[in-house]
Amino acid sequence: MNTPKRFGSLVAGCGCAAVLLASLVVPVIAADAPKEIGKSWSGTWNNRKYNTSGPLTCTVIGEENGKWLARFTGTALGKPISYTALMTPKQSGARTDLSGVTKVDGADYQWTAAINGQSLNGSYRASNGNNGEFRLQGTAKK
Repeated sequence: MNTPKRFGSLVAGCGCAAVLLASLVVPVIAADAPKEIGKSWSGTWNNRKYNTSGPLTCTVIGEENGKWLARFTGTALGKPISYTALMTPKQSGARTDLSGVTKVDGADYQWTAAINGQSLNGSYRASNGNNGEFRLQGTAKK
């Protein structure tokens, strides 16, 4: 049975928007863990191409070669999502800039974000046209 093109595009757009945060899936390294491990932010993400959005949480779960490992969990089209991403941090005064690049379903995704105070805000753009933002606020450290 063929899925109508509009529905298929909507599902692909939401899935890709959620996956945008996915980067290299890597094992967690516990040695010399940065103070950020356990730090968490929650809020929402959106995909401007398909006008979709959902809840999102990011938790730093480890470190590898100066890069942070983060678990992103949330909901896309009413379904749970969960991805691990490798983020490159760069201190800029009181702000920490983050960046990542990944390939998802053949599309190249680039994203940037900044931690400023309790906020983690970022944006993404993919070669397939998916683009949007995520706006998260700090939660209590576990």
